[in-house]
Amino acid sequence: MNLNSYLFTSLGLYLFSYISYYLLSPGIGNKEKFLQMRRFLPCAFVATLPAALDNSSVFSKTFFLPLETGLFWCFAFPIFYYVSKHKTAKFFTWHFDFAFGLYVVAWLSILEILFSGHGLMTYFLVIVVSLVEFFLLFIVLFEVFYYITYKTVISENGIMAMLETHFLEVKEYFTSLPKFLILSAILITVGMLLYIFHFNFMVFALPLRSKLTNSEFSLMLVLLCYLTFYLWRPVPEEGLFARTGFIELYINVKDYIKSAGLYKENHFMHLKDLSVSSDINKLSNPHTMILVIGESASSTLMSAFTSCEKNTTPWLKEHAGDDDFCLFSHAYSCWGQTVPSLERALTEFNQYNDKVFNKSFSIIDIAKKNGYTTWWYSNQGYMDSSSTPVTLIAKSADISHWTLQDANVKQYDSALLEYLKKIPTNQNNFIVLHLKGSHYNYKSRYPKKFAKFGNPAEYNLVDNYNNSIYYTDYILQQIHQYASENMNLQSMVYFSDHGDVPDRRRQPDYSGFGGLRIPLFVYLSKEYSKTFSETARALHDNKDKYFTNDLIYELICGILQVKSQNYELTNSIATKEYKWTRETLRTNLGKTPLTEDSKAKLP
Repeated sequence: MNLNSYLFTSLGLYLFSYISYYLLSPGIGNKEKFLQMRRFLPCAFVATLPAALDNSSVFSKTFFLPLETGLFWCFAFPIFYYVSKHKTAKFFTWHFDFAFGLYVVAWLSILEILFSGHGLMTYFLVIVVSLVEFFLLFIVLFEVFYYITYKTVISENGIMAMLETHFLEVKEYFTSLPKFLILSAILITVGMLLYIFHFNFMVFALPLRSKLTNSEFSLMLVLLCYLTFYLWRPVPEEGLFARTGFIELYINVKDYIKSAGLYKENHFMHLKDLSVSSDINKLSNPHTMILVIGESASSTLMSAFTSCEKNTTPWLKEHAGDDDFCLFSHAYSCWGQTVPSLERALTEFNQYNDKVFNKSFSIIDIAKKNGYTTWWYSNQGYMDSSSTPVTLIAKSADISHWTLQDANVKQYDSALLEYLKKIPTNQNNFIVLHLKGSHYNYKSRYPKKFAKFGNPAEYNLVDNYNNSIYYTDYILQQIHQYASENMNLQSMVYFSDHGDVPDRRRQPDYSGFGGLRIPLFVYLSKEYSKTFSETARALHDNKDKYFTNDLIYELICGILQVKSQNYELTNSIATKEYKWTRETLRTNLGKTPLTEDSKAKLP
């Protein structure tokens, strides 16, 4: 080993990595600076040690791929985070990414040195090492693609959106992308995999490049065992890989989903403690209550709520002035993604209290306690009961069913009408219908005959979105008509999980109010309005007040005339006691006040 060359190379790598870390870590204090200054020394010296023991250099062609893999990991997440956040965040540091990247250079280099030229063992190690390098570089490539697509670093919201997205929705998203972009991504990925395997087969097939002394061999073996344990230990607090930026985000999201999964366990444990009383049986029996959950519907582009050029909601607009209908002009989503929005909308858990989802009661629980047979029919993608909070709530209904997710058949929301018609009418029913609505890709959400706006043959985001809203209006009309004529419909509520801005690429993170303004309407039968006149009057009196959809639970409780310790009367826009105003309501999961919406139509 050439000691001078080793020291010079190590010092150069140390200075390069530490200075880069320092420049990409705004706001770090002196203690942190000096702490990482010391920590980076062993990282750099260990990274170059295996190559030096092999009488080579870490910068030589032989060790190019280990060095490339490690340095890409060092810089990818920290650079994208810095570019995205340095103007707003006052402090962040990603020293674990640098440490992992440098140590993984050493780990891969040791494997290359120790197992080159050993026959079948070599081929097995080539496959293992190549897959590890591909895995690490693929994550880096994904971060690059994500940044190019959304102009921001990947976040927990982005990861959550991916984990909660059904396979068919992923397929629709990719088929909507330009074919050239898809082909390029495939070629780059396949090319990267082939390059990694080719490089490693060439390098590992080489005979031993130098004779290691017994002490050098022992040192490498000890270092390999230590790095394997230190880098890949699965305990998040101890394994270095698990503490890097991207992986830490992923683990946080998985922990959240796991925590949400406790809902099922807590639900059965605590449901017996839920006490509910109500006067709802003053209505004639049997009767039906319906909640329709929309998808990505923006009130800004719905003619019943906004003076827009195109009449996208003719049925609802026709009834906007009826006494039986109450359209709310200032409704907002609490967040721009389905699951975080609906886990709050459908339970006690909201932006304004300290409750948690997995210990909260839902509208399904309330309806059951009121004696209703509960139904949940969904045209959304189905995941098993351990996946998303929305699925957990849905499966707590007496009957829950999802439309068939056949990749060869487009499932339109009209499929839910057929399920509705199968519900017995000789009992009190509480029905939730979860629409696909205006979920991207918009053009896949409606039959061709509903392509009212634009050229049906053209792919135009705004026209396609308007057509999906037009189709949703038709579905709402059909639901209302059938239930009124056949099910003694007493109340029908419609709201959307969040909105959308069709001519702007949707962001997983908060990106303004455009995707948060949503429709909300309540229909009450004449019998209901007469029987519970105070509720009907309160709804009409409050229709121009501000509202966020994480208070839907309280709205439903108000309509069902609930009295319970698990219902806050002043949170319900169906009561005269409703306390919330534009100045006190928030969105963006409690971070952004509604007063920041400069385009809101003030009453």
